[in-house]
Amino acid sequence: MEQQDINKQPNRTQDDYFDMTHSPLLNHLRTETKKSKYETPANKIGDFLAKRLWTWFYYYFSSRLGPDYPYQTYTSTDKGIYNIKPTDTDTVIIAIAADWGTDTTQSFDVARKMEGHNPDYTIHLGDTYYVGAPHEIEQNFTKPGSPWIRGSKGSFALLGNHEMYARGIAFFKKLLPTLGLKDETGNYAGQKAGFFCLENEHWRILGLDTGYYSIGKIPIIELLPGCGPDSHFDKKLIQWLYEDLKLDDVNDKRGLLILTHQQYITAFKDEGEYLVPATQLAKLIGKTRPVLWIWGHEHKFSVYEKAQVNDGITAYGRCIGHGGMPIELNTFARNSNSHGNSKLVMVDTRVQPGSDTYPLGYNGYTVLTLKNEQLEIGYFDVNGKLFSELWTADIATGDIKGSIDIPDTTALKTVDNKPWTDAVK
Repeated sequence: MEQQDINKQPNRTQDDYFDMTHSPLLNHLRTETKKSKYETPANKIGDFLAKRLWTWFYYYFSSRLGPDYPYQTYTSTDKGIYNIKPTDTDTVIIAIAADWGTDTTQSFDVARKMEGHNPDYTIHLGDTYYVGAPHEIEQNFTKPGSPWIRGSKGSFALLGNHEMYARGIAFFKKLLPTLGLKDETGNYAGQKAGFFCLENEHWRILGLDTGYYSIGKIPIIELLPGCGPDSHFDKKLIQWLYEDLKLDDVNDKRGLLILTHQQYITAFKDEGEYLVPATQLAKLIGKTRPVLWIWGHEHKFSVYEKAQVNDGITAYGRCIGHGGMPIELNTFARNSNSHGNSKLVMVDTRVQPGSDTYPLGYNGYTVLTLKNEQLEIGYFDVNGKLFSELWTADIATGDIKGSIDIPDTTALKTVDNKPWTDAVK
């Protein structure tokens, strides 16, 4: 597949996504309702009852009780580890969005802004709404003129829980074959598995799959304490980390940036903390080696101090799940019992003009710029750059050092008047 101009029109609006839940049942219902709305606008209720109700039941129960798409891994010829050493310039640019696949004007705007950075690579951290069904993958990623931007050298994606509401089938069969590295013919060679590594001499960027095990398989039972999904890494991913990536090699001290869909920690109510992947990583790199960790899942932009929980790794966490979903500011209540509550430095609570009656925040994305040992992380909304961090990797010690550049004109505010430097110290 070649990259094409964005010329299709959005099929949905942000109104379609208000009060979104993590319920597979209700997300399948929304998918079938939207099919009815856009395909047969006349007599919508009758159309839904006649044509969509049984489809809803079928897809819901097959998604809960049917087998997931088989977990994919790499072959002997493609290990999923790609050298991103610059060729034409001395920098590499990677644009990243999460929770972006909404097929709305806002997601189109974010994609166009990402395109303006002329990225070498683009990465989606997961969630195509409502359930990652084939037609939803098509409208957001693969249909001619669809809005997802592929980088000039490659494009990659991670699984979110919403793609797994449809058992991951369209993600693996329809989306991944259109991604991967760009070949000499101008086509994208395909992403062979739901995880990957982009690396240079100083940094490794690990796209790791927490989505495959992010939903339960037994309705009702999964709602009981201790019975819900933990988003652990699959054994094939663990094997890749050991045997191909050799992440446990104590002599490889390159800086590490982890990308996942699910969060390590959170400061907010009605959100979970997924500690198992951090524990699995700690078995490879130890609990004290600091890493950067960018995730989505929560529909907000937030920044955390360095944190280490239980037997997990030490990480500077950033949530960028504000790629396309409406940012419902009335859902930002804090959870004083969460591990991340005391670590929260900033959450973007700015109100978009004109949304006072139902306050909405800003959508946005992140741009990485790599130059030798330095990694700049720029945070953007559709109006421009908000602020940036500059990290330096010391390949002799494995340490990373960061600084933060906050414009004097910023409208962003830290929580509890914390200094911005808490985010990088």
